[in-house]
Amino acid sequence: MKKIISSIFSAFLLISLLLAPISSCSKKDEKNNAEIAYSKAMKLLNKRSFVEAAEAFIKIDEEYPFSRWALKSQTMAVYAYYKEENYVKLLQVVDDFLRLNPASEYVPYMMYMKGLSYYKQIPEIDRAQDNTQQASFAFRELVARFPSSEHAADAKEKLTFIDEHLAGAKMSIGRYDIQNQNYIGAISNFKQVIQRYRYTHQVHEAYFRLVEIYYKIGLKAEALQAYKELKVLENEGQESIWLISAIKINPDLFK
Repeated sequence: MKKIISSIFSAFLLISLLLAPISSCSKKDEKNNAEIAYSKAMKLLNKRSFVEAAEAFIKIDEEYPFSRWALKSQTMAVYAYYKEENYVKLLQVVDDFLRLNPASEYVPYMMYMKGLSYYKQIPEIDRAQDNTQQASFAFRELVARFPSSEHAADAKEKLTFIDEHLAGAKMSIGRYDIQNQNYIGAISNFKQVIQRYRYTHQVHEAYFRLVEIYYKIGLKAEALQAYKELKVLENEGQESIWLISAIKINPDLFK
């Protein structure tokens, strides 16, 4: 019995020794093939064949998922989709990447590209602002989680524009409400501008519109309070035509 066991062990050891070089060779070939495929995909990208390049990068991740080129290829696929303006595909790759690789060094870049894809789809202020909101969420998360990232500075700059845009959209809705005598809706929108976008250029007009509405519907105390808030902004050095416009409504009340 011992002889049989010894023979089986010897045979297993021999097979293992014979297969080791083959396994090593296989891993080396896979590494080389992944690198070659990545190089070919980069050539397509440099030729501005963005669709083909993106597909080639995705294929690398599918065929060589454990190679060091897999994650890098996904980031390059996202870049290729961005250049092609295929934001649907871009977001699919980014979301899958962030779900499966939460600790990757490429997470800040992928979060930035997610925000950028929505940023590029920001509509005019008289349209629904879903993409603007999504861009805001993505960039704010990036800045909060990776404040030292090379992409955080640009995200902050874009957030300044995004806030102005969202505030402008709220102001547009508020003005429309005034035209339709929906004063409750208008007040709500102007207050949201003041509360959410305090540091935008829209705040001056928002206060003026509150003065205008409150005075018109007979709420003089509320109108005076809104005027005082507007005046504080001027005292802070943020002069605007809106204070002058508010005074003209009733020079005796608003001094």
